[in-house]
Amino acid sequence: MTLPLKLWLWLSVITAVLGAVLLFPIGTVPLNILFLVVKAGMITGLMLLIFKRRRIGFSLWSIFCAGAVLMTILKWNLSGQVSFLIIISIIVDIVMPAVAYSLMKKSTSEFR
Repeated sequence: MTLPLKLWLWLSVITAVLGAVLLFPIGTVPLNILFLVVKAGMITGLMLLIFKRRRIGFSLWSIFCAGAVLMTILKWNLSGQVSFLIIISIIVDIVMPAVAYSLMKKSTSEFR
C-alpha cells in the first residue's frame, strides 16, 4: 500500500468519526440508530481496507458512504435549512472514496 493511500485512508477514518460526532443526532431514535450503523459500516470497511487489504472493504465503505449521503440529506430535509456542515459532509462522503479509488489503482496487486 502506498504511503499516500495509507494516509488518505486514515484521514477517511478521522472524517467518518468526526462526521458521526458532528451530525448526530439525525432526528428520531430509529434514524439515529441507522445513522450510527452507517457510520460503523464506513469504519468497518476502512479497517478491512487498511489492515486486511481486502477489496471488499472498499466496497463496504463506498456503499455506507452512499448511505451517509442519504442520511445527511435526510437531516437537511428534517431541519429545513442547509448548513455548511451538511454540504461539507456530503462532499466528503463522495470525494473520500473517489480519491481512494484513484490511489488504489496504483497498488491494485496488493488487494485481495
